[in-house]
Amino acid sequence: MSQSTLHVDRQSENFLYLSAQDTSIDTVRHWEEIAIADLDVYTEPQKQIYDVRALKGMSIFAVRTAVKLNAHPNSHIFYIAVLANSNVVVNLVRTILAIQPGGNIQIFDNEDDARAWLNKRVPD
Repeated sequence: MSQSTLHVDRQSENFLYLSAQDTSIDTVRHWEEIAIADLDVYTEPQKQIYDVRALKGMSIFAVRTAVKLNAHPNSHIFYIAVLANSNVVVNLVRTILAIQPGGNIQIFDNEDDARAWLNKRVPD
């Protein structure tokens, strides 16, 4: 049986750093549980980094979950920087954004640039 590889680090009240080593069902369900809890609780802008640089691909379950979470009524207050360096992952994220445009999501390959973008949009 697999286990979630999602690591969650709440760095401040409005900043969450998540990293994952895979998109197994256990990892994606863990991510969805945390994301829905945040989406249902927060009313002020939030910053998040999704570090998926370890991924070479993404499960269809993860793609469907991302689309579902992005459709949540409160998703507009979440500013998400996705750290990815696999062309497959970057293209899948871009596909999700094309399906649901208008979100506050950007893709980066450098953490410093991701943090600068987040801090510009949601100051501490």
